[in-house]
Amino acid sequence: MKPRFAILLIVVTIALMGTMPAFARQKADSAVTVPKYDPAAEKTFAGTVVDVVDRICPMSGGLGSHLMLKSADGNTIEVHLATTKFVKSFDLVFNKGDKIEVVGVKVQFEGKETIFAREVTRGSDTFTFRDKDGVPVW
Repeated sequence: MKPRFAILLIVVTIALMGTMPAFARQKADSAVTVPKYDPAAEKTFAGTVVDVVDRICPMSGGLGSHLMLKSADGNTIEVHLATTKFVKSFDLVFNKGDKIEVVGVKVQFEGKETIFAREVTRGSDTFTFRDKDGVPVW
């Protein structure tokens, strides 16, 4: 391999690596307006986890952890937890079939009703994602 080609290959690789995080951030920072968390509007939602999804999300500012919660009346709603990195840092795992209670705020987000979670309780365990004022703890 010629030295000039090797140097060019290294420069191109570094340049591409530098643009990847910016591209991902741009998708997460798109023109979506994230609703404010209103502690006065908090409610408790109960149901069963029917899916667990990590996806790019403007609320999380990148890759975020989400649950699909099916309530007793048969309706399914997405629950926004926190960044995936935050959730995984505590080895927190939710599974399909988990019975949970979510303290949070129902809002219109990304064109549909969704819940921004402050706390999630599963059995005797309670996991906190926001403080009492609704400020994310991640």
